[in-house]
Amino acid sequence: MSLGRLIITGVSSGIGKALAEAALKAGYEVLGIGRRSCEAIESHGRGQFFQVDLTDAKAVETIPLTPADLGPTILINNAGTIGPIFSTTEVEHEQLAHCMHLNVVAPMRMTARFLQEVEGEKQVYFTGSGAANYPIEGWAAYCASKAAVHQYTEVVAKEHPDVRIHAFRPGKVDTPMQTVIRESSSTAFVDKAHFVEAYEQGELVQPKFVAEKLLEVFVSKTEIPVIFSISNI
Repeated sequence: MSLGRLIITGVSSGIGKALAEAALKAGYEVLGIGRRSCEAIESHGRGQFFQVDLTDAKAVETIPLTPADLGPTILINNAGTIGPIFSTTEVEHEQLAHCMHLNVVAPMRMTARFLQEVEGEKQVYFTGSGAANYPIEGWAAYCASKAAVHQYTEVVAKEHPDVRIHAFRPGKVDTPMQTVIRESSSTAFVDKAHFVEAYEQGELVQPKFVAEKLLEVFVSKTEIPVIFSISNI
């Protein structure tokens, strides 16, 4: 018997991929959403992959959110990008728009559809970031987008008090995004050395750890803040 259904965006790599794999192993049905396929989902009997570019507004409306009753349904808005790593005066419109559409607009629209269309027990989660509360030179778009996600989560949680709605801060996770950060210009990103050192010292959190913690949260009856840190679970 299925434990429920997880709808996860950004399953091609990183946290999304690790969560999909852990959820399937635990007994959930998984709808994985992303630009690139995820073999772990497509090869599993309880997995379904939907290929879509989440920056395409019309395409977001085609994502199937309402299957037959499979128990509790959980939406994890995980897809995201670090965006342009440049000085605020050097970032171009298209770069800003892409970051904001993927990190903010798409999860907002996915959540609105989910709350309107999915019946029964449900939960909503967003991948947040400490960067929402900490200004990082060169990361203006990313910091702004995650601050928006945190505030949106707080608002939706107030509007829907009977639904578990949270954003989680995963910490520095060993994902392709961290690779992009380490390969960025130290001129544009003055704190680059700190991230390189964290990687070399083996201090990055593994995606599998984040996935396991999230699965614990999904079934926990413990009260947790709307915005919470994985390290505190």
